[in-house]
Amino acid sequence: AENGAKASEDLQVANDKVDHLSNIKTKLEQTLDELESSLDREKRGRAGVEKDRRKVEGELKITQETVSELERTKKELEAHIGRKEKELSTLSVKLDDEQSLVGKVQKSIKELQGRIEEMEEELEAERQARAKAERQRSDLARELESLGERLNEAGGATAAQIELNKKRESEVAKLRKDLEVPLPPRLS
Repeated sequence: AENGAKASEDLQVANDKVDHLSNIKTKLEQTLDELESSLDREKRGRAGVEKDRRKVEGELKITQETVSELERTKKELEAHIGRKEKELSTLSVKLDDEQSLVGKVQKSIKELQGRIEEMEEELEAERQARAKAERQRSDLARELESLGERLNEAGGATAAQIELNKKRESEVAKLRKDLEVPLPPRLS
């Protein structure tokens, strides 16, 4: 009976150990499950991070290319602006020259207009002088004709009349001479 009791006790001890080991196994399996689950989460997390990293790198590369493109465009625009400013400066100088030339031409036009007015005044004075000379010549011609007629009337005259006639003839000659004075030339 002692042996039976010992065996029963040993069995009980063995059962306790088995129960204890079963508990430990269950706990270890639970821990293993948790670790595997944690590992999966970690792997998924890393995969996500890796995916995000690749995405960000792609975006960064695109952004850098865009920045390079924008810098190139900026340089081109600056060069274009430089050329346009140079053109504008050249045109500004040209405009100043043109305006200066216009000023000179306007001054010349004014001077020429003044000269034309002077010449027109001179021409008018010349016309008036010519008309006056024509009137005087016409008056002298009438006077000459009148003197000629009077001379003929007093044809058979005395010595005193002859002397008077000579005097008149000299007046007539003088008048003729006056008539022969050339007129001032016309302005063309």
